[in-house]
Amino acid sequence: MGGAYGNLAALEACLDDATSSHADQRAFLGDSIGCCGHSEEVVAMIRERFDVVVAGNHEQQAVARAETCGCGYSSPDDEAISCEAFQLATAQLGDAARDYLATWPDHQIVELEGGRVLLCHGSPGHTSEFLYEVELDDLRLEAWLDEFDVKGFICTHSGLPFVRELRGGRFAVNCGVVGKPDHDGDPAVHYALVELHDGRPEIEIRRVTYDHEAWAQRMESIPIAPVFVEPVRTGVWTSGVASLPIGERHRYLRSSARAEMREWRPELLESQQWAAPLDTARELGLVTAREVAEINGLLDPAFPWFQAVRRADSVHAHIKVGDVDQLPLDRLGGRIENARPGYLKLCYAGGLNLIFSSIPIAEEDQLEEHPRPSRPFVDHCGIDLRREMGVVRAVFDDTPELARRAGWSVKSQGGAGRAVFCCHAQVAQKYWVYPPIDARWQWPIELAFGPLVIGAEMNGCDLRPIDPKHPAAAELAACAPTATH
Repeated sequence: MGGAYGNLAALEACLDDATSSHADQRAFLGDSIGCCGHSEEVVAMIRERFDVVVAGNHEQQAVARAETCGCGYSSPDDEAISCEAFQLATAQLGDAARDYLATWPDHQIVELEGGRVLLCHGSPGHTSEFLYEVELDDLRLEAWLDEFDVKGFICTHSGLPFVRELRGGRFAVNCGVVGKPDHDGDPAVHYALVELHDGRPEIEIRRVTYDHEAWAQRMESIPIAPVFVEPVRTGVWTSGVASLPIGERHRYLRSSARAEMREWRPELLESQQWAAPLDTARELGLVTAREVAEINGLLDPAFPWFQAVRRADSVHAHIKVGDVDQLPLDRLGGRIENARPGYLKLCYAGGLNLIFSSIPIAEEDQLEEHPRPSRPFVDHCGIDLRREMGVVRAVFDDTPELARRAGWSVKSQGGAGRAVFCCHAQVAQKYWVYPPIDARWQWPIELAFGPLVIGAEMNGCDLRPIDPKHPAAAELAACAPTATH
């Protein structure tokens, strides 16, 4: 077992399951403390009920009295959230417990009837290395087994369990973690049961249920921040996601553990409240029935970026009109969030925003020889990803690869410290994606990451890029037109 993270209820349930499965030796592979608090209690439980222990990065950092967790996430956002959990855990850890953790070795080798097995935390080479099955080459695994002269090794750290059978009856195992689910939408936790005699090893990843809701409520009563409680309750991670391989970031969508995972709804959007403002806009002749259907189509799981919609704070439709000043605001309703000459943004309940403009906002607006549709028309729809957290950053960062696979073209704006400015507002970064000719969705889609800053100082305006497939795309790339409104 590994990765308890202070989750006493889950650890005890796994230990009870191991007892009922007649396990006669128990090994804990590190990261006893973490986001669930209860550090003293979980260290005491491990000291009492495990035969073999191995230090994880949390133990090593706690003994060093460091301020950071040393997890090694590739995403700075994920690392920062994990460090917050580590500080929560170590604040509750006394000197006696730290002294005990200081005795834990970096790895151990146990002798079983069928051969020697290496126990480690991250990988045989490094405590904080994440081993993901989809990225593992058998030759690398076998090289580690040769180096340590063992038949197999067992690790944890990544939180995603696997069993890899290798040549000659050898093996590599990630036992998962007992302190949180494995991001599959199922609140159950996991450990590995290994039986090794002569011949082929018998290895099972055990799925263990426990009263996760009662434990989530106990965490809330301390209180512990929702970002750490929600995975216990839902089985879906709120951090660590941006550091996962792209094929594992949305693994809960292929879960069979919960039938309700086949249904989905956005976290923050209430789409049933979109009907009234969209119907009013249609009645006023500002959008067509087909355009309304396409706006609602953002919620269709067939939409390539529906996972971004799931994490969005809001979505918007940007509508080009002849004169913003002539809009019937008394009929449109909504809350005015940003009003400039030739530009108006209205916000509605449920996370829908309607933006109206009569000024140039796209590179096509500069091209007289390529006329735009008759106004009013929807220029593009936007998905607003405001929260700077790993799970949101992950769906934003997925954009280029999703575009490539879905046959959409893509353009980026901002990033690397440069913000994106438009209409006296700014965000950190944008992707623009453009559907293929035969797609159900006809407009460009804007994915905007980072908090919206209205009234920001700006030098010029970042127009919506033209579709790279547009006949004038090469011409505009050479001329690089700008606007200053």
